[in-house]
Amino acid sequence: MSLATVKRPFEKLGREDPLYTVLSWKRRGHNRWDPEEFFQTGRREIEGVLRYVDAWGLPFARRRALDFGCGVGRLSQALADHFEQVVGVDIAESMIERACEYNRHGDRVRYLVNGTNRLDGLDDESFDFVYSTITLQHMPPEPAGGYIREFFRVLRPGGIAVFQVPNGKTHKAGSLGAWLYGLRRRRLRPLWNAVRGRLPVEMHYIARAQVQSLVEESGARIVDVADVGRRRRWGKNLRYCTTKLGG
Repeated sequence: MSLATVKRPFEKLGREDPLYTVLSWKRRGHNRWDPEEFFQTGRREIEGVLRYVDAWGLPFARRRALDFGCGVGRLSQALADHFEQVVGVDIAESMIERACEYNRHGDRVRYLVNGTNRLDGLDDESFDFVYSTITLQHMPPEPAGGYIREFFRVLRPGGIAVFQVPNGKTHKAGSLGAWLYGLRRRRLRPLWNAVRGRLPVEMHYIARAQVQSLVEESGARIVDVADVGRRRRWGKNLRYCTTKLGG
């Protein structure tokens, strides 16, 4: 499946208002984010996620970390405070260009543009930690599921992958429900967001049962599922903590 419609708005937004595109807080649009405050949110987030993982008693090496959907490097820079090397991957060249400008860790942080359905250029079992948040939700379920498989391909046995993706119904391929889902999520929603002055990007979900199948088929297991949504009924926006078996 082509990711051109996913890539196009992020390329444009990455040139016009990249920090707000990554973290769309109120009154931060039109380039009103203070960069130090922006990157501090990343440091707090990563510190909290690592405490969360440690609380489950999951020992893992802290050599290499992957930040999938890195944007301008908000979380990549924070991960570099805890890992020897970090790789940030994003679909938009404009975002990667800004990430390189904001990089304060030299060669310890490397950024890559990736517009394919695979994590091209990343070797099997080469990372100890994979983190992704507010990224998979912007691509259709099929490529998003493929990336989840890729997380475990590049993860070392015993490594940890923490990723967020909204939960929702599964639609059978070729069904009316699948057609309506594509129309709403890939066409109408971005248009409606633009009309309301919001970011004109796609929003998608993957059923929790499907995520569990993807994890298990990839030789991993789910350690915990946490609801990270705000002001919504439980179970709509889920963060998965997983570990690859064999460590």
